[in-house]
Amino acid sequence: MTYPSLTKLRSFAAIAAHRSFRKASAQMNLSQPALSAHIRDLEEGFGCPLFHRTTRSVRLTAEGERFLGRVRQALSEIDTGLMELRDHVALRRGRVVVACLPTFANHILPKAIAVFARKHPLIRIQVYDEIQSALVRRVQNLEADFGIGALPDAIDSLSFAPIFSDPLVAVLPKGHRLAARSTLDLKTLAKEPLITLSANANIRTVVDRAFAGIGAVPNFAFEAFDRHTVCGMVGAGLGAAILPRLVLSTIGNNALRVVRPIRPNVAREFGVIERRDQAQSPAVRSFLAGLLSTLGRVNQKIGVC
Repeated sequence: MTYPSLTKLRSFAAIAAHRSFRKASAQMNLSQPALSAHIRDLEEGFGCPLFHRTTRSVRLTAEGERFLGRVRQALSEIDTGLMELRDHVALRRGRVVVACLPTFANHILPKAIAVFARKHPLIRIQVYDEIQSALVRRVQNLEADFGIGALPDAIDSLSFAPIFSDPLVAVLPKGHRLAARSTLDLKTLAKEPLITLSANANIRTVVDRAFAGIGAVPNFAFEAFDRHTVCGMVGAGLGAAILPRLVLSTIGNNALRVVRPIRPNVAREFGVIERRDQAQSPAVRSFLAGLLSTLGRVNQKIGVC
């Protein structure tokens, strides 16, 4: 069976509404012969008449009455879908789903969301703040439009575009013999008892690679899962820590002394992680553009405790 075109269905609905070929012709901006041809094609395709026609009146047959309800329902669904699509493309409605490392989600992402929300208040933003492996998996599984994290392991289906560099700093208890120094090197820190984040944390991976790069074996004396716990342990005098500057900007602890920079320079790179085969919606593209603009305004001299 050959299905009728949308134009023919609209012609049928217009004639049924006006009970007139002439009025339907004006509404559809079609000639009456063209309109008549549409109805003839429909009737020949269905094998039954849809209208009783005389020189003075046009009324639906019983088959036409039954068909009209379905046509009106279908046209309403199509019109609603077209309107929603136009709204979506025009950034009036939609959703953006971001998977993001907690540090970035805590400090920088809210600024970008605030700017975007003022421009597009009807677009919903959903954020998953989670560890690197979880956010990469979410992007792979199409559960997030994109991720903001570290460079993932080589995965052919994913792309990575660097957007922000977060330097690592040494965190010491106040009164520590090294606390007065303006800079520290990794070899010196390797000899100190260090408090570190757990092995599955992205920060720990960066720190491990930094020590391996200079051939030093660090003295990891304590390990914790949460950065607040690490800072609390440093403040209690249990050792030193190496943390990203963004992390320290969100923690207030008067018992800490931050020494920066570390030599050689060590930084954690943030980037946008996307599936290569995923076409991003206008809302996502607009959000990413706003995020880059926000990053351009972020003060690189972030205050630390």
